[in-house]
Amino acid sequence: MATRAIDALFIPYYHDVDRWHNDANGDGQLPAEAPTVSVRTDASRKARMMGQGVRVDGKLVDFSRFLSWVRYGSTAEYERYDSYTLTLLAGSYYQSFLRRHGIDVHVANSVSRYTLQELGRQYEPRFILLSTTLLLEHLLVREAISNIRRIWPDAVVVLGGLFMVEIEKTTSREVFHNMLRAYNADAYVISPGGEVALLELLKRGSRKGLLNGPNPPRTYIVSGNRVYEPSECGDPATDMADSYVRWNSVVPENHYLYHTVHTRTARSCAFKCAFCNFPVNQGPLTLMPIEAFERELQELRACGRVKSLIFTDDTFNVPLLRFKELCKVLAKYDFEWYSFFRAQYADEGTAELMKAAHCKGVFLGIESADDKILENMNKHAKTQVIKRGVAQLKKHDIRTHANFVIGFPGDTEETSWKLVPFLDELEIDFFLLSPWYYVPSTPIHRRREEFGLEGAWDDWKHNTMTSTEAFALAEKLIKEPKYSVHAPDLSSNEFWSEIMLYCNGFTKDECRLAFQAYNRYIGQDVSAAQVQASPEYAPLRSLLVKREMPKPQNY
Repeated sequence: MATRAIDALFIPYYHDVDRWHNDANGDGQLPAEAPTVSVRTDASRKARMMGQGVRVDGKLVDFSRFLSWVRYGSTAEYERYDSYTLTLLAGSYYQSFLRRHGIDVHVANSVSRYTLQELGRQYEPRFILLSTTLLLEHLLVREAISNIRRIWPDAVVVLGGLFMVEIEKTTSREVFHNMLRAYNADAYVISPGGEVALLELLKRGSRKGLLNGPNPPRTYIVSGNRVYEPSECGDPATDMADSYVRWNSVVPENHYLYHTVHTRTARSCAFKCAFCNFPVNQGPLTLMPIEAFERELQELRACGRVKSLIFTDDTFNVPLLRFKELCKVLAKYDFEWYSFFRAQYADEGTAELMKAAHCKGVFLGIESADDKILENMNKHAKTQVIKRGVAQLKKHDIRTHANFVIGFPGDTEETSWKLVPFLDELEIDFFLLSPWYYVPSTPIHRRREEFGLEGAWDDWKHNTMTSTEAFALAEKLIKEPKYSVHAPDLSSNEFWSEIMLYCNGFTKDECRLAFQAYNRYIGQDVSAAQVQASPEYAPLRSLLVKREMPKPQNY
């Protein structure tokens, strides 16, 4: 097969396939590194990830591979159950944006080292555009670029995304420059948007042409061992009125579309929670006009391939009056949808509107069941108001997932334990308890002396808890709720793994069964016979046969 020359290949997500056991591609490799210490004593992301896995006959599997093994007797079909199979927003947005400016771009929705090889047989791009918004690990970024270089040594590699925005904010200039050299990309667009800069880079056409003129806004260029700083010119954001995705009129028919896609109606967040870096990195809240939102829905309906939407807006239901208008528009279409949601704004009228607009489920960032900790977090919510909101959602059969943080400044073992009766009382369908991750660019950093905060990232301590204590407490508490089912964040993708099942016809109880079957053995080394003898195995296998999920081609 002859390769097709294109201007750019856009990669929204690269995953390290070798962290888990793979029966596909003929290698059957075990992960190169197994955890050497308990999650209780090693707070690293990799240790947590492995601690959330299940070893079946010595083979480490995550949630999607576990479901593949139950259904097919092999992990080879894991992508059927992987939430990164859902069409990601970055790829669709830039496909629509760049094609409108005459750029021939192909989007590979989710790739690994295997799929990069297949893409190398199909395409010869001048530029490779890699987003880091979903990567979150330095070694993974380096691995992705190394594999890209191996396949397309002459392509210009451009790195962007919110992970890079965060790293620039939290490292010294010298360390940041060294990181840019180590990553081995040619250009770095350090912006939550970066559309203007990216267009300028693409116009320059080649690695040699990158230095023709001042650097584009918010763009670092590396040539040899030298890092060229961004120019002083501004970084204009794209007008939200013009930023909707042209799913039908511009996005080509061969663009990868799952029947469920991510989209948005806003940029950034209306709140400034003390633990969150989204508003810090994305700037002020900017809203898409209702008219532009409806134009996007019309495009989605016209393309005829999408049935469910996932809104990535950080707070979809704020401002509340605008949210009600959005619901009225959504009610005119047949799309089921899911979103982030602030429970304190869920009165009966709002919940009724959501139900009429085909809302199926929401992500509730509740974060704590203690009012003092909520105040420390600057959440602008009280537990009693949250409870009333959740009750309205459940009354209208809107499925719920809630996230909680363990170890935020002021948190103690006593305040953390309040989560258990809180979950039991509300009967939230799914939950995640995650240890607090101390990001120095977040607002709480300005109060570090008040709380005795030391350290950073996943290694910290303050007046009332240490990171080691928080990780141990989170591991303990996930087993305590009687109704709510734990949805892991690293061996599954929490709410989005739930959506993956919902949008393929699983009921709430069927989705709960899948997670309960996995959770029974989470962090354990068990035999296949043990799993097959469990009470969940036979009904889960029958369910997976009944709810056959499509085989995706993410690239």
